[in-house]
Amino acid sequence: MAIMTRMRNNMPVILIGLVVVFIITIVFEWGMDYLGMSRQSDTIGVIEGKKVSYQEFSELVRQQTEQYKQQSKQDPDEALIKQIREQVWNNLVTQTLLERETKKAGISVTDQEIIDWVRGENPPEFLVQQFRDSTGQFRRDAYEQALNDPRNKEIWIQVETALRQQRLAEKMQSIVFSSVRATDGEIRDRYTDQNMKANVQYAFFDPDRIIANEVVTVTDDDMKKMYNENTDEFKQPAVRKLKYIFITDQPSARDSGEILSEINSILQRANAGADFLEVQKDYSETSPQPAFFKHGELTQEKETAVFSAKTGDVIGPVSDYEGVHIFKVLEEKKSVDVFVKARHILLNASSAEQEASARSLSGELIARAKRGEDFAALARQYSTEPAATKTGGDLGWFGKGRMVKEFEAAALSGRPGQIIGPVKTQFGIHVIKIEGRDSRELKVATITLPIKASSSTREEAFQRAQDFAYIAKKGNFEKDAESSGFKVLETSEFAKGAYIPGLGQFESINKFAFNNDLGDISDAYQVNNGYTVVKISEVKKEGVRVFEDVKESLRGRTLREKKMASLKETVNQKYSSLGDNGDLNSLASDPNVSVQITGDFTFGGGVPTVGREFAFSGAAKNAELGKIVPPVEGKRGFYLMKVITRTPFDTAGYNLMKNMLSTQLVTEKRQRVLTEWLAKLKETSDIEDNRDLFFR
Repeated sequence: MAIMTRMRNNMPVILIGLVVVFIITIVFEWGMDYLGMSRQSDTIGVIEGKKVSYQEFSELVRQQTEQYKQQSKQDPDEALIKQIREQVWNNLVTQTLLERETKKAGISVTDQEIIDWVRGENPPEFLVQQFRDSTGQFRRDAYEQALNDPRNKEIWIQVETALRQQRLAEKMQSIVFSSVRATDGEIRDRYTDQNMKANVQYAFFDPDRIIANEVVTVTDDDMKKMYNENTDEFKQPAVRKLKYIFITDQPSARDSGEILSEINSILQRANAGADFLEVQKDYSETSPQPAFFKHGELTQEKETAVFSAKTGDVIGPVSDYEGVHIFKVLEEKKSVDVFVKARHILLNASSAEQEASARSLSGELIARAKRGEDFAALARQYSTEPAATKTGGDLGWFGKGRMVKEFEAAALSGRPGQIIGPVKTQFGIHVIKIEGRDSRELKVATITLPIKASSSTREEAFQRAQDFAYIAKKGNFEKDAESSGFKVLETSEFAKGAYIPGLGQFESINKFAFNNDLGDISDAYQVNNGYTVVKISEVKKEGVRVFEDVKESLRGRTLREKKMASLKETVNQKYSSLGDNGDLNSLASDPNVSVQITGDFTFGGGVPTVGREFAFSGAAKNAELGKIVPPVEGKRGFYLMKVITRTPFDTAGYNLMKNMLSTQLVTEKRQRVLTEWLAKLKETSDIEDNRDLFFR
């Protein structure tokens, strides 16, 4: 009774909150526009003639941002807000297009449909969730009471609107998915690929090993033939190139200085006796809760500072990629894990001769290190590990499970100052120096201040970009950039709607490039970490690339095709001489032929020792057991194959999984169909996106 009373008393509040959340959900999942917001003159975009005002768009972004804050308990950063704006815009586009298509299809939802749904045996799940008691039981009596309470009339009108839009969307979806089916053959193939295994012996014939280059000649006529037979592959979409300047909006020296000044003030308070944990509460949005840390769980900068301190010490400021930090070590305890800090010198040992040489050199290096030579300097000079020239072989702190078994066993048994080696692993021969050993865990409280660009820094960067755009449009892009101290960069070619090399995926810049002419200069655009101004530096129309442009890329392909044709004759001869019942091992005497056994593999995955080779897997799936298969042409060469074992088809298992596999296939197909359908709608629609004029 208490639960029902609480539900009844709170019903208006529950339903208001519910309607808001549900409407937002529908907008972001299906995009149906029933918010009824007033449109202002500031138009942020136009979708199929339907204007989207700055006020409407900003309100949707605000709602989504608030939803994120409630779920994550933290404020989104600028990058995430940009993502939210992008999501809101994309869903508004989807909203409008779905609304249009629904009307075109003549889809409607009657009042009786909504009544039957709400009052029927299976009400909408989002409503049911609001009327479950502490045991999870749906309280139908409380639900009916809320439906009939006149105080809820206005709220139920809003719920009805949301339900109507959901039902419209579901009906539209049903039309889109009407032709999606999973055939018996597709289901059977999926079961076979996932559950059946084969073990295959094969002989692999590599054209690059068997057919020498000098045996095969490639003429211009050969390449022209290849070109003419594959002209579709050489279609050239319309492409553009841009010259651009970039102005960073990242934190300035002034911004960093202000943050350092603030962190030093906090440090002074802490050192003057202020309660560190109380001070930390003032910075709880950016500072983690106190926690125990082991070696290897902090950044190198934090690690060095924290584990050099004693319990009660306040340390800092320490800077790393996360910001500027001060710490207080609250507590220390012994860990069951042991950690060591080590350096190493890696020597190549990929052959017997190299291993012998590496062992000899390692002995010399061990002796020199024990005599006191700088181990880091020796690592920089002799180690074959690429990073050693910078790190001096420093591996930092690590414990069990971080290194390969042989290295780990040697290092974790060492003591500080000890030189260990030679130790052989799959990577080569190692000489190891142990620089520290510890089993402590420290409980640490942290105050973190991220170093962010101030609003004045970002505004200044934007203004510089706008000023340059204004000057360059009246003058000369390259000369004005030089006089302003900007480096002019240039993208490589990119297609319509594609990623812009050097800049990123920016629809607005891409649209500028394809909607304007050679030499045109843009306004300032916001990009990752700053602003850019672009100039269209090259325009190529759609067409087919001429033979001369692709000739050299065809040479290698033509050569390989001719090698494969020549090799096919050789493989056919081998197959004829062996017959169906022959022994593939007889081919192993040929140094250019590799005879191997795969071991068990499923048909839907990669093949051990072969890789993802669909022709190979297909042949293994259908071949007669114990018989040599006629030559199989793969991506890398030819195979003669013999299926040694193959899991028999399990009819009972198939029947058990058939419905699940059918659902899986239909779900995948529906997702693909829906994505393609929406993409086609957007491609053929009239959409004007002016967000860059409003947001930076």
